[in-house]
Amino acid sequence: MKSEKEIRSESRFVWQTIFFIISLPVLIIQVLAKKRTASDLVKPLKQFFVFIYEAKATFYLIIANLIIFIIEVILITLNPDAINQFIFQPQHLWTFQPIPIIASWFLHAGVLHLLGNMLFLFIFGRVVEKEFGARMLYVYFAAAVIADVLSAVMGFGGIGASGAIAGLIVTGILLKPFYITYIVGGIPLPLFLVGWLAILADITGILIPAATNINHFAHLGGYLAILLIVFFVSSENKKKMRKGLWINLAILVIVWLFGLI
Repeated sequence: MKSEKEIRSESRFVWQTIFFIISLPVLIIQVLAKKRTASDLVKPLKQFFVFIYEAKATFYLIIANLIIFIIEVILITLNPDAINQFIFQPQHLWTFQPIPIIASWFLHAGVLHLLGNMLFLFIFGRVVEKEFGARMLYVYFAAAVIADVLSAVMGFGGIGASGAIAGLIVTGILLKPFYITYIVGGIPLPLFLVGWLAILADITGILIPAATNINHFAHLGGYLAILLIVFFVSSENKKKMRKGLWINLAILVIVWLFGLI
């Protein structure tokens, strides 16, 4: 797996791309003068694929979700009831049926459901993997398990990777609250803001239930997984997460105080 130094931040990739665009006229002249090769003109495309692949654990999780979604669509096309046996239900946990429990983490209700989850997996997975390396997978699957437990306790089932991703969200905003992501609409946003908007949406969904198929309790379980995860990280990362916790709490207090003005 890539080490922390080898996984670039989104900001670094964006600035490298901007620099290339600015220097493109000079590069074209150099290519015409045969001082550079034509392959240098497609360097950003190569760098884009390298950027995506740098965080290998995150990359392979996304690929696994995409492949299984394609299989899911094919099966449903052949038989609409084909995946019903793989949808997580509370009784699967109490009777310990691992196949539907695990399979449900990779199933999605549609293209938008899949793309939304993969977007957040890409953003937060890279940040956590940058700090934890391949151990990011422990965070992901531990959060998935705890998400299922809380979901089952509350009497809910369902499908999707969002419970696992919720664990990455809360871990990410503790590790790197001021990390800048550009993927949500191309607007530079601090990671804590993206994370807290997701958390707020789930808290709102629990306190003010709406007629949706979103399992907010599964997401909540994923967030709460941090209470377990924090005991298994290195002392250095514990220190970072403790600092990140105070930063996040300070931001929430400031926002609350401004809301009272």
